[in-house]
Amino acid sequence: MKTILQIFVLFLISACFLNARQISDRLIVNKFEESVKELHLFTDSAKTVQDCVEINAMADELEVKYKEKKDLLDRALYPDDFHKTFEKLRDKLAIRRNDLGIIETQYIRITELEKHVHGLSDKVDSLSQENEKLMNDMKRLSITAAANKAHFDSLQTVISKLQQNLKERDQLVFSLVDSLFLQYDKNISDMTDIEKQSIYGKLERRNVFTGIKKSIEDNLKFLQSTNLTPNDYAEIARQNNQFTSQWKGVSPKLADLYLSSKKKKDEVARIDSLLTVWSKEVDRSNWTSLDTLLSRNGIVLKPFSNGDEFTSHFTEYIDTLVRNTNQEPEDIRAKRFNTFNDAIWKSNLKPIWLPVLVESGKLTVDQKNKIEKAVDSWHSAVTPTSPIVYAVIIILILTIILGLAMRFRKKPTAQE
Repeated sequence: MKTILQIFVLFLISACFLNARQISDRLIVNKFEESVKELHLFTDSAKTVQDCVEINAMADELEVKYKEKKDLLDRALYPDDFHKTFEKLRDKLAIRRNDLGIIETQYIRITELEKHVHGLSDKVDSLSQENEKLMNDMKRLSITAAANKAHFDSLQTVISKLQQNLKERDQLVFSLVDSLFLQYDKNISDMTDIEKQSIYGKLERRNVFTGIKKSIEDNLKFLQSTNLTPNDYAEIARQNNQFTSQWKGVSPKLADLYLSSKKKKDEVARIDSLLTVWSKEVDRSNWTSLDTLLSRNGIVLKPFSNGDEFTSHFTEYIDTLVRNTNQEPEDIRAKRFNTFNDAIWKSNLKPIWLPVLVESGKLTVDQKNKIEKAVDSWHSAVTPTSPIVYAVIIILILTIILGLAMRFRKKPTAQE
């Protein structure tokens, strides 16, 4: 009796498993058929070369996605099969292209651009996932890094990788937008309503607004939750400046495209707002980091939070040192300048900070020149005069005296 019961239970489990597998297979087939049907409807409604190219790209994606289920679909689609399904779809698309009078060379060019867009989109998604993991690793390692050398080294590696990834994704997002607009090769104002609807759909399917907002939010989160080196902050300032410039190039196009959509106009305004918050945080972090770099190396300035204040307080500090040159021993004056020159000026401030501050608009070129001139004055004030200089001066003086003496000797002779 016990054996019969066990057999019955195994039968029920097998039946349930078989039924579940059949249901799963049926769901796969249904989903595939729905996707194919949707592509046929898209083909019927295609109005531009860009529409046809995107439908073809979507068919390629679908074919790759279900390739591993080919045997299942061959059985379910009989008398058609997996291969014939896509053959019919592409034949229909070719007829539609012909009906629209699409030039083959134009279709090929747009197809190449669409492949590029697809590749960029995949890279953006991949980097987003990787960055999410790196963010979590950074938070975890930050807790123990202070007490564990290995964790500290790992944290620095994660921070460096994350910073590079964030920069790369920023560039990819804008490359994606540029590539989408390149497919139309005209200004928004010159597009037909059909073309506007087409690019509108592409931007929506590629989650362009979400991607741009995500980039800003992640950059802001990274800046607020990470202890960085001065060089890192300088690089972030450059990255923020580049992102802002690229957004200013793209946002008018998006605003024109979504002129009648209040929701999308609000999205543009939201991105503007997020970018302002990020830029202000970068600005604050930059001046704080620069002040830390100086104070840790003995250069304590009055508080500053913009280019005018920094230039004024920095040059004022150096002017004071130059005026007080004769009140300190020569070796102390030289040591202070050499410490500044080696630890700050040559390695950080002149080659990294000043160019970035000028590039990002936080300093003017005139202010940069004024700062460099002040440092040159400080250097001159603490540099001992070479004995050669003294020797040259003595020779010049003796030459002048000798010349005058010879001149006076000749005058009486001339009178005689």
